[in-house]
Amino acid sequence: MIRILLASTCLLAVCGGALAADEVVYQPGASTYNWSGLYVGAAVGLNKLSVEGGDDVRRFSDGGASGAIYAGYNHQFGNVVLGVEADLKFSGAEVEDSAMYIPYEARLAGSARVRAGYALGTLLPYVTGGVAIGSFRGDHGGQGNSEDFATETLTGYAVGGGVEWAATEKLIVRAEYIYSDYGTNDFDYYNGDIHDADIRSHDFRLGVAYKF
Repeated sequence: MIRILLASTCLLAVCGGALAADEVVYQPGASTYNWSGLYVGAAVGLNKLSVEGGDDVRRFSDGGASGAIYAGYNHQFGNVVLGVEADLKFSGAEVEDSAMYIPYEARLAGSARVRAGYALGTLLPYVTGGVAIGSFRGDHGGQGNSEDFATETLTGYAVGGGVEWAATEKLIVRAEYIYSDYGTNDFDYYNGDIHDADIRSHDFRLGVAYKF
C-alpha cells in the first residue's frame, strides 16, 4: 500500500509539472481580441451645424438627425491598434433663419481619417483625425426658392474619438464624436451677392460594423 501511494504521488507530481509547463501565461493588460482586419458599418446620430456670419457676425447653431456609412482597416501591434477609415454622412441639420441672417443647411459630408487606439480586450478607445469634405447650402431669401440657393462644397479637417466594443467576433458596436471645421468660405448667390460663412459641424454617432 505504501508503495502504491508513493507511486501515485510521483505520478501526480510528474503530471502536474507537465501541465504547468504547458500553461499559457497572459501578460497583464494583453488584448484577448484581435482587432486587425477590414470592416464596414452604419451609424445614426445627431449632427449639430454651427454657422457664423451675417451682418451682425454672430454664431448660430442647430441640430438634426443624421446617418452615416463607414469602412476602414485596422492593424494591431500588441495593444496598440492603428487604422484608416472613410465615411459618408447624410444630415438633416439646418441653421434656421433669423434677423439679418441667411439660413444654411448641411447636405452631404464625408471624411478620410487615421485612427489610433489602445485595445483593452474587447474594448477599444480611440482617437481619430483627417480631412473633411462637405456640401452646404445657403438660402438667400430664406423662403426655400431654388433661385435663391447657393451650394458650396467645402474642405476642412475632422478630429474626434470614441470607443468600440466587440460584441461578437464579427460585430463591433461604437459610440463616437467627430468635430469638423470647414473654415470661412464665400457663398455666391444669383444676384451677385457674396456672403461669407464660418461653418463647423459636431457629430454624435452610434454605429455597428461587421469585421471580415
